[in-house]
Amino acid sequence: MDKVTIPMISMRGVGKSYGSHQVLHDFSLDVMPGEVVSLIGPSGSGKTTALRCANFLETYQQGEVRIRGALLGYEEGPAGQRQPASERSIAEVRSPLAMVFQQFNLWPHLDVIDNICLPLTVAHRVPRDKAEARAAQALERVGLSAKGKAFPHQLSGGQQQRVGIARALAVKPQAMLLDEPTSALDPELVDEVLSVILSLAADGMTMVMVTHEMGFAARVSDRVVFMEAGRVVESGPPKTLFENPETDRLRAFLKTWRQRNGLSVGTAQQELPA
Repeated sequence: MDKVTIPMISMRGVGKSYGSHQVLHDFSLDVMPGEVVSLIGPSGSGKTTALRCANFLETYQQGEVRIRGALLGYEEGPAGQRQPASERSIAEVRSPLAMVFQQFNLWPHLDVIDNICLPLTVAHRVPRDKAEARAAQALERVGLSAKGKAFPHQLSGGQQQRVGIARALAVKPQAMLLDEPTSALDPELVDEVLSVILSLAADGMTMVMVTHEMGFAARVSDRVVFMEAGRVVESGPPKTLFENPETDRLRAFLKTWRQRNGLSVGTAQQELPA
């Protein structure tokens, strides 16, 4: 198979349960290199769980996840049965991915440079001098070159999230997973983070993003996936989903947002807000 046709991330029939509660039902999603996909839906719809299954931060029980064609989290046993893969195998398969978390997850006792360097030196065995060079490049990319010696408590929420993005960029990922990257921010700080994400998309970074920012999802995404109750309800280009949703459920979900932005369902000629 031509490698160009292989999805960066492929999730097929993925099921995830916590005890008797099933969170994902037969979830499938292919993300091609350079594509930006946004997952939207009500709280509790399984968006974050799907994102975490994509890099095996959550163990899925049914279906399969493949990163650039390689099965993630499992391997075939001697009798042909599926069995858990080794930690080394999991780390190797998911190495093209980097994650940006909702709550920043910065170490409060480390300055910005050390927050970025520590995963590089410990998990990726990058020499310290090269790790610092990568950290400096990543901070420049997110507009925080002057904040390398600052500690997290000295930064605004928007700056902390930009450090989180820089930390993800420093591992030189081929794809980024972003879990509601602006939900923990004050409204006035959202734009500075969204502008960084938009610039990454313009540079061709593959991204899968869970977001409640409908206008931004419409602007940045190649494809939007609407989820409810652990299932994909609708999926398609943002113009199609936001202007002409096919299901009553998506129309209901978007109703308040559309009214706030002066849009009426079914009016394809109207421009989506930026």
